[in-house]
Amino acid sequence: MSETGNNKSKIKTKRLFLLGSLLLISCLSFSQGKYNLDFFTTHNQFYLCDSAFTGTTGDTTFWNNDAQNARLGTTEDIIGIKTASYGHIKAELNVLNTADTEKDFSKYDHVVEGSVKLSSGIIEILNFPDTKIILKAIVTPARYRVRIYSYSIKNVNPEDDEGTDHYKITLWQGEDKGRKVLKAYKE
Repeated sequence: MSETGNNKSKIKTKRLFLLGSLLLISCLSFSQGKYNLDFFTTHNQFYLCDSAFTGTTGDTTFWNNDAQNARLGTTEDIIGIKTASYGHIKAELNVLNTADTEKDFSKYDHVVEGSVKLSSGIIEILNFPDTKIILKAIVTPARYRVRIYSYSIKNVNPEDDEGTDHYKITLWQGEDKGRKVLKAYKE
């Protein structure tokens, strides 16, 4: 085979590889998924964010009184989820193709919604305070609504590492409607 023919073959192979990679990324970013989470965090909180987040959780507006009562701190590209347990957390994340339609909140102690912008197309779940990546997943770059269902948080000592609390998080593309408590837990 001539050198020109060999170069054409290499270029064709590279193009096929790139096309296949783009198709794989495209399929992954539009699919829904369920992720089970079992990890340790501290200070009764963990985070869901864009992998390239620029927001800050350290100022007084992030965990203000409204955020504490709603059990959800928010910025443009990172949200904080308040937990009942201080350390060990069990949760699940469900990435949906359409809006969450669950309306019966009777089995949950607290339900809240917020918004987050995932510009990079990579969502992360981070613990606190060392921001260790618990989960990294591909999503379509967009603004998302996030709903957090908290259950079994009654009778949990907030200073205990282990508790009965559990968190179901649903995520779908949607416009920013701010933070909204759908069912409030009274401590």
